[in-house]
Amino acid sequence: MTQQPENLTLGIDIGGTKLATGVIDATGRLHSYLVIPTPPSDAHGLFDIILDLARRAIAESGAQPTAAGVGCGGPMEYPAGNVSPLHIPVWQGFPLRSRLQETLGLPVIVDNDAKAFALGEALFGAGQGAKCLLGMVVSTGVGGGIVAGGRLWHGATGNAGHIGHIVVASEGEQCDCGAIGCLTCFASGTGMAERARHALVRGVESRLAARPPAGITARVILEAANGGDILAQQLWREASQSLAIAIAGAASLLDLDRVVIGGGLIQAGDFLFGPLRHAWSKYARLSFTRDLQIVPAALGQGSGVIGAAALALTEFGPDRRDDLHK
Repeated sequence: MTQQPENLTLGIDIGGTKLATGVIDATGRLHSYLVIPTPPSDAHGLFDIILDLARRAIAESGAQPTAAGVGCGGPMEYPAGNVSPLHIPVWQGFPLRSRLQETLGLPVIVDNDAKAFALGEALFGAGQGAKCLLGMVVSTGVGGGIVAGGRLWHGATGNAGHIGHIVVASEGEQCDCGAIGCLTCFASGTGMAERARHALVRGVESRLAARPPAGITARVILEAANGGDILAQQLWREASQSLAIAIAGAASLLDLDRVVIGGGLIQAGDFLFGPLRHAWSKYARLSFTRDLQIVPAALGQGSGVIGAAALALTEFGPDRRDDLHK
């Protein structure tokens, strides 16, 4: 008879473009993994789809998890788990945690998806061994999470880690949060595309002008930059410099020893990390910041699910059994 692994946890990764579920063990190994595009639906219909996906992942793993963790975009009420994701407008104050606990019969924790990513990389990926880690997701937006001593740092309201809203410039486009000059405006895929469109409206010459405005994306800007386009190269330099400024500020404040960057924009490889590390050397002037490591994420496609499951593993693991009432 095959012995079942202990401390299995269910991970649920909820995004505006995809939904993913899976079951991991205490080593971070995936025992099942399912992913589908996020379908158009009403609030309760979407929940039913996620619930079905979760149950299928449990069945495919061949064992019953002891708890579930959910990574979801915000805003949300933490730790209550009532979510109002900007990318899922049908959920407004949706009681995700309580609904999942009722239907799955498991203790559930719901947290920000970028915080879940940071925890997963800290425990099982490129952040292993770090004493104080900043995990960053640089994609459609810019999010982050802080892990110190193997535990997420939540802050006063559960919102610690919003590095995308650190102000890195005194001028620029207005962020969705209402501030001017946020990192998200410079380093996210949507921010880079918006800056490109504004430059073209001002008459800046670029091969990007041949594209319809909606067709300008970070990937398109990268292709143009690799082809020698001046505007595209400038946008990538500004993204790298803005990341360096934000990371330097975070490192000085938090005494970080590692930053792990994931998300779609890391596909740019050395085009992003080379200028980022060069710019970093300009801003990291305090002695304790100079040895900080800036590395790409290691967990790949399943990172969202692994991070979400890691939330449950750390919250409801053997050393936290007395906290199940939270």
